[in-house]
Amino acid sequence: MAFLGPLIKATIALFIITDPLGLIPVFMALTQSFTPEERRKTLSQATFVALLLLLLFAFTGTAVLKLLGITLEDFEIAGGVLLLVIALQVVNSAHYGQAAGARPGVVPLAVPLLVGPGAITTTIVLIGLYGLWITVAAVLIAFAGSFLIFRFVGIFYRLLGEIGSDVIAKITGMLLAAIAIRFIREGIMAVFHL
Repeated sequence: MAFLGPLIKATIALFIITDPLGLIPVFMALTQSFTPEERRKTLSQATFVALLLLLLFAFTGTAVLKLLGITLEDFEIAGGVLLLVIALQVVNSAHYGQAAGARPGVVPLAVPLLVGPGAITTTIVLIGLYGLWITVAAVLIAFAGSFLIFRFVGIFYRLLGEIGSDVIAKITGMLLAAIAIRFIREGIMAVFHL
């Protein structure tokens, strides 16, 4: 049972850094115009893609980034810019899905929100602390929890109604923009050692 303590610590760290509860308003804003079936498909896609990406980074560590000459700071800045563009679309249009003509399951939900520089860095650090298999188990448990949370997002839609959902979408667009600026700022500060 020596693995139980590290597994719990690793799972909690990953759950906090991926923050599925905090992403509920984002998910609502990005899927506001979707049918319940499209919403379910999108959340499944987001969770599955994010899980695969984080497992990929768990097994390859920083090798993929090094191979491409990409630093975590580069990843953070790029993720911030991408997120900022999406945030502007959310704020300036009625529905992200209609404006972008895209499915947000991959971008921005899976990347960079669920699996961004923070989640990748945390995974790499956890491997150093607890080993590969405990970290992989923690990733699987954390994403199972995220999937369960996203499954009940429909309750929030029913409680808020159409007007409430639209208000949440606009507020979330502003929050996404702020998160994007934070990603960019932190990446630039790390690059220039500020």
